[in-house]
Amino acid sequence: MRLAFPAHVVLLFLCSPLVAHPPKPASEGHSAATRQGFPAGIALPHIEGPAPWTDKPLLNSPGRFHFAVMTDRTGGHRPGIWMQGVRNLNLMRPEFVVSVGDLIEGYTEDETELDKQWREFLGFIDRLDMRFFFVAGNHDLSNPVMHRMWRERFGPEWYSFDYKGVHFVCLSSEDPQSRIGDSQLDWLAGDLRQHASARWTFVFLHKPLWIYAEREFTAGNPDSTNWKQVETLLGERPHTVFAGHVHHYVQYDRNGTKYYHLGTTGGGSRLRGRPYGEFDHVVWVTMEPDGPRIANLLLDSILPPDAVTEQSIARFREFLAKSSIRIAPILIETGEHIAQGTIHIRLQNDFEQPVRLSGRINGLPLRGLSLDTSPLSLCAAPGKYHDTSVVFRLQEPVHFEHFAQTSLTAQLRSSGGKPLNAELTLPVTIDRRYICPEVDVAVDGDLGEWSSEEYQLASSPLVVGAGDEWQGSGDCSLRFRIGHDHERLYLSGTVVDDRVVAGDRIDFCLDARQFDDRVSRPQLGDHAYAFRMSAPTGATPAAIRRIRPTESSAAEFATIAATSNNNGYQFEVGLPIRCLTRPQGTDWQSFQLTPVVHDVDAAQDHGCIIVWRGTPGVRRQNTNLAHFFRSGAD
Repeated sequence: MRLAFPAHVVLLFLCSPLVAHPPKPASEGHSAATRQGFPAGIALPHIEGPAPWTDKPLLNSPGRFHFAVMTDRTGGHRPGIWMQGVRNLNLMRPEFVVSVGDLIEGYTEDETELDKQWREFLGFIDRLDMRFFFVAGNHDLSNPVMHRMWRERFGPEWYSFDYKGVHFVCLSSEDPQSRIGDSQLDWLAGDLRQHASARWTFVFLHKPLWIYAEREFTAGNPDSTNWKQVETLLGERPHTVFAGHVHHYVQYDRNGTKYYHLGTTGGGSRLRGRPYGEFDHVVWVTMEPDGPRIANLLLDSILPPDAVTEQSIARFREFLAKSSIRIAPILIETGEHIAQGTIHIRLQNDFEQPVRLSGRINGLPLRGLSLDTSPLSLCAAPGKYHDTSVVFRLQEPVHFEHFAQTSLTAQLRSSGGKPLNAELTLPVTIDRRYICPEVDVAVDGDLGEWSSEEYQLASSPLVVGAGDEWQGSGDCSLRFRIGHDHERLYLSGTVVDDRVVAGDRIDFCLDARQFDDRVSRPQLGDHAYAFRMSAPTGATPAAIRRIRPTESSAAEFATIAATSNNNGYQFEVGLPIRCLTRPQGTDWQSFQLTPVVHDVDAAQDHGCIIVWRGTPGVRRQNTNLAHFFRSGAD
């Protein structure tokens, strides 16, 4: 579908469909000054001698116009931020606004829920004073139902329009996923041929496919995204590329062409600021006769387009990677209480400049607390390290669970020219040291061969979800053991459940990374696993599958034996030891793990989730998960 704007510049948008409402004719609004008889220039009085104005030109070229770009709203949206962007743009008055996708949370086939999400979003757009062009992201087009609803509501998933000699082409990076499909590519080739004389081409898409394509090229693989073909079609025509998806801002330079992946306009972000490229913003584009001028309008400030470049963020990441903070854990092998301890901290500097750390220990229990050192101050020259220790004492022993939120808040700053700054929050591990012994067992349902230490849910465990549906240990409880051999990591246990029904299950959450990596980055990512074991119910046997990361066949990785009894059920599970050896090698040392019991008493119940060790965010972070060490490991 074509929009009848005058043609001067070409903007190419990858991933979106046409707006839900038909556009007004091109003549509306664009010649209002002429129709009302306003002069084209500025009328200045004649003054003899100096004049109280400069001789700079008026920025009123007929080819100049302004538009804005709004970036990711979802992927963990924060309410109110998108509408703040809408209010700011209504004050700034661009001629139109373009998105780069992820407008709703999506990722469901429930049409009622999707309709609710789209109606909410369109309510936001109704508050925008100017025209809005839709571009779809992976949250907007993640399954066939969402594709169909998009076409029914908005029409095509890729399209183009022209305005003042600029050609805008909106494509879909979800065709079907992280790709420009062949039909879309054919359309693009014809579209660009028809607009070869455009004075500029802007490229907008949701996912920054150039990064995916370059990664495949570096690995010697073919380009599954078709992005390289898009670049070939664009050729040497002047153009600019905008994308979203990654939730942090970077400007790239590709053979003199500027590519941008944008931050957020309310999407999930740690918002650590400009050095990380993590900020909420809208992009303001002024199209000049010789090309675009770009500014980032933070919702409380303005940044230039090169605020974060590929080179600057690479240097900042190097600074973070080479300025490491190591906090030795305090792990006690016996008991579950502690009254005093020493926190050992090392600043290791492998960066090219001296690095200084200032910080403070937070989250220690306040019951008669005394600290020997606070705040902290360390400085390390290049290639050197600086150690310090913080001794804490409490008037009486405190259970480990009260140390779960203990952390070091640290500010890092490099010295010399162009200093870099970063703020980090690192967990301080003060906990029990659990042992994963070597065992000689078989996954056969016989729990009598187990002799290792048994663990059980606390009398008042962490209950997530419908907590009022858990009526105590008689309703649902868990006792389990753990061990390993050279092939598998084993878990066995007994679940007491007054009623075992479909939906009852246990999830085993496992963080298999090296210890230093786990404690410095609690967010779960690579080498974090979740295994789901359904409870045996009547004639339906128990089954186990891996849900993070996904794997097609349970038979490839797990063995299970589970039987029901009068009080619930018992189980044995064998997980592949390669979960541990892949990130750590054959001489693996430790891991973090917790079982999470899901108890559903009736089909209509939401059920409750009972966590042995962890937090309500147990699926996203390893905070307070138990540290298990291999027998004999340091």
